[in-house]
Order: sequence, then C-alpha cells, then structure tokens
Amino acid sequence: MIERSEGKKILKKSITGLSFVNKTIKKEIDRDIEECLTRQKKDMDEIVDDLNNIIKIKFTSITEFQVFVLKNIKFTSF
Repeated sequence: MIERSEGKKILKKSITGLSFVNKTIKKEIDRDIEECLTRQKKDMDEIVDDLNNIIKIKFTSITEFQVFVLKNIKFTSF
C-alpha cells in the first residue's frame, strides 16, 4: 500500500506541471489533495476494521482463516 506521503508526492508532481496556475489556486489544490488523502485513509481504516470484525465472527482462529484464504485464492497471470 502506498503511504499517504508517497501519494502526496505523486500528486504534487502532477500539480507541478500546472506552472501557469497562480499561487492561490495551487494552495487550494494542495488543500483539496490533503483533504482527499485524509478521507481515503479514514475510509481504508474503516474497511480494514470491518474486515477484521467479519473475520473474527466467521472464523474461530487465524489458522482457520489462513486455510480458507489458501483454499480460495486464485492466481492470474497477465
């Protein structure tokens, strides 16, 4: 998973190409990027928490879950 700081660097590189945009708009874009990354991090944390709760309800042990994953995983090559 790409860390938040890495995502911000990628997006900032994209915004650097917009050199014709004035500083005020660049600051607004930067703030929007920061808010978006914060929201995405919160959403991902909620999904992970939900998955953990579902796994705890469905499986009695981590070993049982691991066996389930191994039996049901499919690998696809491109």
